[in-house]
Amino acid sequence: MSKKVAILGGGIVGVCAALEAQKAGFDVVLIDRKKPGRETSFGNAGVLSESSVVVLNNPGLIKALPQLLKNTSVGFRYSPWFAFKNLGWFLKFLSYCTPKKTRHAAHALRALMVISLDRHKALIKEAKVDDLLRYQGWLKIFRKASSFEKFKAEMKIMDDAGVRYSVYDRSQIRQLEPGLKPIYDHAVLVDDTCGVSNPAKLTDAYVELFLAAGGQVIEDSITGLAQQDGWQVDLKSGQQINVDQVVLAAGAWSAEIASWLGYRIPMLWERGYHRHLEPADAPALKRAIHDVDGGFVMAPMQTGVRITTGVEMRDRDAPPNYTQLDASISDARKNHGFGDPVDAEPWMGRRPTLVDSLPMLGAAPRHDGLYFNFGHQHIGLSMGPGSGQVITALLKNETPPIDIAPFAPERFPI
Repeated sequence: MSKKVAILGGGIVGVCAALEAQKAGFDVVLIDRKKPGRETSFGNAGVLSESSVVVLNNPGLIKALPQLLKNTSVGFRYSPWFAFKNLGWFLKFLSYCTPKKTRHAAHALRALMVISLDRHKALIKEAKVDDLLRYQGWLKIFRKASSFEKFKAEMKIMDDAGVRYSVYDRSQIRQLEPGLKPIYDHAVLVDDTCGVSNPAKLTDAYVELFLAAGGQVIEDSITGLAQQDGWQVDLKSGQQINVDQVVLAAGAWSAEIASWLGYRIPMLWERGYHRHLEPADAPALKRAIHDVDGGFVMAPMQTGVRITTGVEMRDRDAPPNYTQLDASISDARKNHGFGDPVDAEPWMGRRPTLVDSLPMLGAAPRHDGLYFNFGHQHIGLSMGPGSGQVITALLKNETPPIDIAPFAPERFPI
């Protein structure tokens, strides 16, 4: 068994991969240009989900497409020039909007999420940060009866994948969340989903476990990757790291790094934003809440109520566009009485998405000792530990804990 492993990428996916490989006996170095957990993993709703199984490119997207193309939705915005440049990717993405492919994705994601949630709970206990974990589920709320009726198509997919949930009507919602204004017609509570009140602190706690067990973290930009008697990772500082095996887990930058070795990964990114608001005078929210009609999430955090946006499709490194966030914050403050922003500036991140909305987990097709672990779109927090278990099994040349055929790199001609 090769012993020295480099994990490229310090988001929650990379950190979990580093922890799992280390626990299996590997000597692991974790490399990221920033402090771990301060890129895409920093901004999310803090949901540890085993239920987010319905991918964006499902049959309902085709029905909604005419409205979405108007580019006025709070939940989805795009750059026309970006869409034109990547028209082939978008057409391929839409080709997966079939019932069969949606069901296939749902079952694959569910398997990975279930083992991830179990592992999160164990790691949280080991790291002694139980105060971050909450068990109140994940709530989707609907202002209009018609929106709830549309969601029933997703509920059927959830049923098929084995997701447990409870439905509440208008009269019951206030009992569930007294702090919500009475503007909602229905709610769906995903019962088994958990949450954390500070995703950055969770990542920090996992990193502390890794460091305490002898792991190494290097904050530096990766400038080169070459296979030569093992693997050599070149860093901006001029340092060269030599290892036996490499795990590429760099999120939205993974396709770029893989391209240095000749791979063409069919990846784009869903940009997203968040900002914290002072809580309202009403009773505090108990859990992350997705306002489906509003197109945003309200998540109670240690630093206030985090308002997170929907999807923005635009160049990865284009300047921030706060249109969606501003609209979401205005709506949230008007309807729920939240106070002023807590953060000095809004946050923006890029969520890596492949054309089938499934992550890429497995050995690189043309290079021994290289493994892909990226493309978790907006649910990397929910799939990080399970992905780490899968990759570690492959590093050890053992059978992974779930069927990873749906995530195999070979499913695309890369």
